[in-house]
Amino acid sequence: MDKEENNKLKIILYILSLILFIVGFIPAIENYRLIIYLLSVIFAGYDLIIEGIKNIFHLNFEEDTLMTIAIIAAFIIGEYPESVAIVLLFKLGEFIEDKAIEKTNSNINGIAKLQVKTANIIKDGKEEVINAKKLKKGDKILVKVGEVVSVDCKIIKGETSLDTSSLTGESEPREVEKGDEILSGAVNLSGVITCIAIRDYNDSAISKIVDLVYEATNNKGKKEEYITKFSRIYTPIVIIMAILLAIIPVVFGQDFIIWIKKALVFLVASCPCSIVISIPLAYFSCIGAISKKGMLIKGTKHIEDLAKATVIAMDKTGTITTGKMNVKEIHILDEDITNEQILEYAYSLESNSNHPISTAIVRYAEYNRIKKLDVKKQKELAGLGILGYINEDKILIGNIKFLDKMKIERYKELNIPESAIIISKNDDILGYIILKEEIRSKVKETIERLKELGIKKAVMLTGDNIKNAEKIAKECGNIEFKADLLPEGKVEEIKKIKQNNKVIFIGDGINDSPVLANADFGIVMGEGTDIAESAADSILISNNINALPTIVSIARKTIKVVNENIFISLLAKLIVLILGLIGIAPVWLAVAADTGITLLTVLNSIRIFK
Repeated sequence: MDKEENNKLKIILYILSLILFIVGFIPAIENYRLIIYLLSVIFAGYDLIIEGIKNIFHLNFEEDTLMTIAIIAAFIIGEYPESVAIVLLFKLGEFIEDKAIEKTNSNINGIAKLQVKTANIIKDGKEEVINAKKLKKGDKILVKVGEVVSVDCKIIKGETSLDTSSLTGESEPREVEKGDEILSGAVNLSGVITCIAIRDYNDSAISKIVDLVYEATNNKGKKEEYITKFSRIYTPIVIIMAILLAIIPVVFGQDFIIWIKKALVFLVASCPCSIVISIPLAYFSCIGAISKKGMLIKGTKHIEDLAKATVIAMDKTGTITTGKMNVKEIHILDEDITNEQILEYAYSLESNSNHPISTAIVRYAEYNRIKKLDVKKQKELAGLGILGYINEDKILIGNIKFLDKMKIERYKELNIPESAIIISKNDDILGYIILKEEIRSKVKETIERLKELGIKKAVMLTGDNIKNAEKIAKECGNIEFKADLLPEGKVEEIKKIKQNNKVIFIGDGINDSPVLANADFGIVMGEGTDIAESAADSILISNNINALPTIVSIARKTIKVVNENIFISLLAKLIVLILGLIGIAPVWLAVAADTGITLLTVLNSIRIFK
């Protein structure tokens, strides 16, 4: 019998139990009440009682154990309606809780479903369907309309729009074309594309996300771990106290039935289910809600650090900026040359390099339909520039250090900016290109919103020079910054900040791994490296740092809800215990209170999702 059929059977039995419970109050069938109520208990609570009896024999004192003892004891002392009421109320609460948890799980489980089983691979010009897990870096794949991208890849043919909402939280389709890199898990909406895998299947985004989902469910927060340990010790103590409450007054001549009822009220009212269920659910709801905003947290144990953060520190390149450069200005220093000609030289030399500067110049040249020239004897010098020959002319493109190395000193007379990319022909300077880093959208507004939430300050930690760092810091709202930092320098800065604050750090590269590990809460951008991802506490899959204020708000709301649930549960139990001890509260009222408070705290927890 599958889960759905089993649930249907339980609902049918529950309805029959409820009908029998009502029938039991008819005076004409008074002689058959014992059988009617016994059937009612068995129909609705057979699984509960079986599990409870097993737990008693195994000395495993859980929620089922407490309820089973209460049901059997109520039946033995002749309180048949109360025994049935305990079962009906408890099973109703259990059903509502299951539905709430199922709703909470649906978003995270939906991510796991994006893992595809098969992929269309192209070998020797032929299409073949293979197990997606066999995909390796360099494989050529075909992604048809309606299919999920099986592996992180780069488009080599075609264009389409992608639904990336399950990965990034962004509902608007993303338009992609030849040359664009796309993540596994995206859904192809409009056109057939041919791609080259840039990672193995197991290293692709969706595989890592699924691993993180399972990791997140196992890494419990401090409060969760405390509640789990607490319930293991608390429940046996409650049972012992209930037994003593039933026996000791009788020894001193008190009425046995009255005190057994009080003991049952004590037993049921003390049940910790509202706390045990609602607190893990609150943390799990938090992970689900944050995942909808494009970030995955590696376990609920990190949520408290995120919620308590007072400072946010950020890397510059790849975090505050996109890591991409844009051509800002082209300056001509030779009257005999045009913008188009200087771009032809720059484009021709840079087109074979993967450096971010080269990528920016190539992208700009292709957008302006610049012609590419044949280059011979090309040589790239790391950190300096590129040298090559076009039509026997020696063409050089690079920074000022490159000119010094090549002993081209005329630049000193021309007041060329230090950050310029200079083009020379046969040692004559033709002109230079000014590039600008592309800052992610609305970074300034994001920092302002974080400060409104109580984040004391934002600080940028970068290995870039002071001039570039200062420009970016100003555009971000004159935030604090530290420049010219090596990885160990960033760690030292974080340690200083941590002395009086809880710190969030966001980075993306291998050089950020040490500082990500040292921060109270480390966030790596979704484009980050494997090493950085392993050092961080979360991955911002969407690369959208604008979502951070909402993410911090969700974490803080979660801690507030957890504390509310603990307070409400303890207060309600205290009230029912007092009423029970003075003889006002019957057993069914204790069950109703327990179930009601559990339902209330569960609903409070799933509010986090919204």
